[in-house]
Amino acid sequence: MSKTLNPMQVRRAFGLASANYDRHAVVQREIGDRLLQHMAFTKIEPQRILDIGCGTGYFTRLLRQRFRRADITGLDLAFSMTQQARKQQPRRRPWQGRTRFLAADACLLPFADASFDLVCSNLAMQWVSAPEIMMREMRRVLAPGGLMLFSTFGRRTLTELRQSLAHIHPAYEHSVLRFPDVMDLGDALMQLPVAAPVTDADLITVSYPNVHALIRELKGLGASASAIARPVKGLYGRRLLRELERRYPRDDSGRIQASFEALYAQAWFEEDPQDGLNCIPIRAA
Repeated sequence: MSKTLNPMQVRRAFGLASANYDRHAVVQREIGDRLLQHMAFTKIEPQRILDIGCGTGYFTRLLRQRFRRADITGLDLAFSMTQQARKQQPRRRPWQGRTRFLAADACLLPFADASFDLVCSNLAMQWVSAPEIMMREMRRVLAPGGLMLFSTFGRRTLTELRQSLAHIHPAYEHSVLRFPDVMDLGDALMQLPVAAPVTDADLITVSYPNVHALIRELKGLGASASAIARPVKGLYGRRLLRELERRYPRDDSGRIQASFEALYAQAWFEEDPQDGLNCIPIRAA
């Protein structure tokens, strides 16, 4: 990534957003639905599943609907997110597997090697400072015969916002976190001992009535503190927002558009011919 993320700031931002997160997480739910569809023709019946960056538990619940007898662990950096996820879990039936939640770092998973048959993550990797370490940890806890499946944001995410900020002042162009492209993600994945790695991408465009609505949604998701830096004082000041409203392109109806590129990746466990796991850094576009 082009900008180092502070885990403490990320934890605080998403912790503060946890109570109202679901109100704003339309894109996250849509990408989660599409991520699960990547397993539509996959023959796997996991007994142990890990959902990294579970947030309020939407993707965890999708996994529960798909794999009813599996034991599922939802993990998030923000403890308050895991509390929200726990509250929203449906009552467990006697024949269903157990669901538990815990707060921990995706780059330092508190599990033994080969602990899970399916390791998933929906839109969490972009908020860690070293995505290649998170990928390595996902592979480490993957059991023989297991599958790792995840999504993250790609380089075309928030392109319109980045370009509009650059028109105001060149320094602002670098205030939006840059994400990797699908080729870089694939290259990093192939450095791991995995079989049949596959990556692809979707571009989702969301319409907003104005710039205030877009920034309000980013703040509501906790993403603003992580995705957007503050190169000069007053990034969210009234003067800048007024200037953004003037510069941001609008469609024929007067609304603005924001692009979110979703990158998807999956790979199967493969025996590691070396003693250690290595993974090249993911470059931001």
